Amino acid sequence: MKLADALITTLRDWDLGYIFGVGGANIEHVYDAVHRLGHGSFQTVCAKSEVGAAFMADCRARVYRTLGVCCATSGGGMMNLAVGIAESFAESVPVLAIVGQPPTKHHGRGAFQDSSGIGRSVNADTLFSSITKYHATIDDPSLFWPCLEAAVRGALSGRPGPAALLIPRDLYDCEVGPRPSSLPDCLEELRDLREVSTHEVTPLFDAISATRSPVLLLGSGVDRCSNPEAVLEFARRLHIPVATTLSSKNVFPNDDPLYLGMVGMAGEPSVHRYLEEQADLIVAVGTGLNVMTCQPIQRALQPERLAIVNIDMGEVLRIVKPAVYLEADAGVVFWKLNQLCDEANEPVRIPPTVPVTRYAARLAPELPPDEFASFPNKRRGTLLQSEALEVLQQFLPTSGHVTFDAGNCAAAALHYLRTPRNVSTTCALGMGGMGYAVAGAIGAQLGSSAGSRTMVICGDGAFLMLGTEVNTAVHHKLPILFVVFNNGMHGMCVTRQQLYFESRIEGSRYPAVSIADMARGLGSPDRLWVGSASTRDELSKRLREFRRVATGPGVLELCLHQEQIPPFTPFLASDAPTYHMAPLASVSPGFSFA
Repeated sequence: MKLADALITTLRDWDLGYIFGVGGANIEHVYDAVHRLGHGSFQTVCAKSEVGAAFMADCRARVYRTLGVCCATSGGGMMNLAVGIAESFAESVPVLAIVGQPPTKHHGRGAFQDSSGIGRSVNADTLFSSITKYHATIDDPSLFWPCLEAAVRGALSGRPGPAALLIPRDLYDCEVGPRPSSLPDCLEELRDLREVSTHEVTPLFDAISATRSPVLLLGSGVDRCSNPEAVLEFARRLHIPVATTLSSKNVFPNDDPLYLGMVGMAGEPSVHRYLEEQADLIVAVGTGLNVMTCQPIQRALQPERLAIVNIDMGEVLRIVKPAVYLEADAGVVFWKLNQLCDEANEPVRIPPTVPVTRYAARLAPELPPDEFASFPNKRRGTLLQSEALEVLQQFLPTSGHVTFDAGNCAAAALHYLRTPRNVSTTCALGMGGMGYAVAGAIGAQLGSSAGSRTMVICGDGAFLMLGTEVNTAVHHKLPILFVVFNNGMHGMCVTRQQLYFESRIEGSRYPAVSIADMARGLGSPDRLWVGSASTRDELSKRLREFRRVATGPGVLELCLHQEQIPPFTPFLASDAPTYHMAPLASVSPGFSFA
């Protein structure tokens, strides 16, 4: 069997579904093999950029707890793909990248798009060694099978992460023999999970049992562990309150009586206060406690009241020094904890009633005049970001996905929106690049069950970067609504310049762009719904219209009248105004701002 055929049939048989990429000369054998051998169960997704392709694979891996697959040709394609692979590396997401390379006979000898590292060429091995868990250049056909297995095992096992196989063009046609009998037919068999003994788990169980007010702080590692339900079951059995991080807002149902809210720079002040003043043990599960999570709760993270479960403690122990920690998969650990509950007949706690508080929305200072201010955007009306989110709350998917991009609008959306059950939430905080949510939504929605929908929350800056991926959603007739908060600027950059640089706004504003007009060029009216709103009433009408008439993707531009300070703790004083919410379990789908 030729290498290209061996690769595609194996990925197909592992039920990976899709390979996201942009074609090119040194990857075209892969595309041909998919055409011949995909058999409808493994197909290419033609992204509009390799960055988008990598983001799609990343988001698919996060949402479905699988291995995302992406590909690119050599040269610029490879370099673009590296942007998304770096996000997967930073956020521990299992992705397999197939990267075409020039033929071996031209290696280091003037090949077009050479990446041998010889002379003035980029060194692909050095590049990928810094952003993957495993990488290999396959320069001999006999290396293919062992390298493929090593790449996938590396991506899935321990702390997950991306792997890259760099394959010269001429090797795709080389014989590699049949699939080895030692290579598992099931992808899950390539995921090596360390077994955990009862003896190892007992100190954590005893620490929880000895406390009066423990809290589980759940991160994205719970979403992607072997058994997320075991974590939720433990919380419910013992009535332990739960908080979640920005990257995994919906890992615990937002309407559950035990849910305190979200922790982090866009988190809720009531949760931060509870962790600091009332919790006597914080059990951080599947979170690295990086600055995006722990900045507002530093005082709460004292060693004597901190326990951690993480599949890799290396990074965590450089940040905090917990009294108890366990390096293992959260699903395995909590399955054991539930067993100990059975044996110990642990008493059930009475969960506390914690009033939910959020930051009150308030206007940002007026921007100084500049060359763009003299050309007012006539489409702008009275709509504010906070009003838009209040309306959007009522139109969130009840089954499907929500992806949050970078910037002010995402921080506000994460803070204010309560996402329904059966809806995944994804926010890329590893490299934090703009445009992730636009492309990632495609990886999330592809293969979703009938009736599910996706909503993207992004700014105009993100849309200008990767908005052409809407055409990919059009291609696949995906029910994704891309909601674009258009304020004609990079909002978070402008906010920082207002707060920290005396409103010296530089390099963050640009002439007004009509997102709706841009979007109309990405698909015909019968395949892509496009709307624009500049008032609250217009927004409600557009959303009802989309829900009534659209069966595929849509783009909804929100023309914002004035910027608001996002509920982002680095931008807020310690006495920033807040307001009380009704308990989350009793809040109707829509809500009101103070």
